[in-house]
Amino acid sequence: MGSLCRILQILSFLLLLSGVSCAEASSTSVQSADTIAPVRPEVYRLVFAGDIMVHGPQIKAARTAEGMYDFTSSFDSLASRISSADLAFGNLETTFGGKPYTGYPMFSTPDAMGTALREAGFDVLTTSNNHSADRSALGITRTLDVLDSLGIAHTGSYRSVDERKRTVPLMLELGSLRLAVLAYTYGTNGLTVPEPTLVDGIDTLLMAQDIARADSLGANYKIVQIHWGVEYERAPNREQRALARWLHGQGVDAIVGSHPHVVQQSEWIEPDSLESRKSFVIYSLGNFVSNQRKPAATRGGMLLSLTLSRANPTADIVTQPSYQYVFVNKLRPDGRAVYRLLPVDLPKAQVPVPLPRAEQVDLQDFCSYYSAIPMVH
Repeated sequence: MGSLCRILQILSFLLLLSGVSCAEASSTSVQSADTIAPVRPEVYRLVFAGDIMVHGPQIKAARTAEGMYDFTSSFDSLASRISSADLAFGNLETTFGGKPYTGYPMFSTPDAMGTALREAGFDVLTTSNNHSADRSALGITRTLDVLDSLGIAHTGSYRSVDERKRTVPLMLELGSLRLAVLAYTYGTNGLTVPEPTLVDGIDTLLMAQDIARADSLGANYKIVQIHWGVEYERAPNREQRALARWLHGQGVDAIVGSHPHVVQQSEWIEPDSLESRKSFVIYSLGNFVSNQRKPAATRGGMLLSLTLSRANPTADIVTQPSYQYVFVNKLRPDGRAVYRLLPVDLPKAQVPVPLPRAEQVDLQDFCSYYSAIPMVH
């Protein structure tokens, strides 16, 4: 006991020499222990919308009495769902190419659609699809200018080779997650992409280089949005499936498809080695907003949510998909045109607004079609 007292006396003497009292030392020690925060799991929600298209009747319906354009009412039923996501993505299948404004087959949409998408909560728009070159080089560059002015991130088309080198892949951060986003298209409807502008096409050599660069930049979750497949086909074809498996082999975590204008199935591609992890793929999200009507499945599509969770900064990232079908309500009960997106639940939709008889029939056909499409969870 005497030895212990002697040791305590020596320690007290040393603390006094350093200008720290025993009480202060005790307090400092307790404070240090209290400031060690427990590691908390990270959970983030990503939302993906399908093809954002603007046909001529949509432009006409959005025109105001003052001669301006307002598309915000298209998204008011979904804005809270989109804006509450940590990141919201969409495929911009039109251009902001300036006047004259036109719909299919050569799209150029009023800039007000960009404003409406931002106000709805979209953070990222991919710009690589078969309509990217509809207004030639001016359409490509002006689209990017509008998105930049709105603060909406983008990838898939570029003003120049140098811009592509600087910006691909699009890197986004959520806590300890470093997301890499890439976008590619099967083509541009036979239109030449004029130099110096670029649109990213499906080219496995280019894609492998982009994915390798994402790895070199520290990406720990890689997303590829891809424009592929055959229009109006209910099921993915052999080429889509083969390319999805190739992307899985390159370490891509989520593959999000578009172009068929109808929703196609989702699935897991299981690990093929101890070093790899499974990939999520949805072959097509279908249309988000458009004026398409036939088949009834084109009357809308899918709003996909991917919840990414991680127990700690070194743990594996877990992907959990969920799905919200969306129907484009085109007509008010009085017969006036409206392009308002309505969330619907299968197999039988209950919607919060009255619909004209023709709209009800299309909605029933829409739900019947999609009730048979398999989705993984």
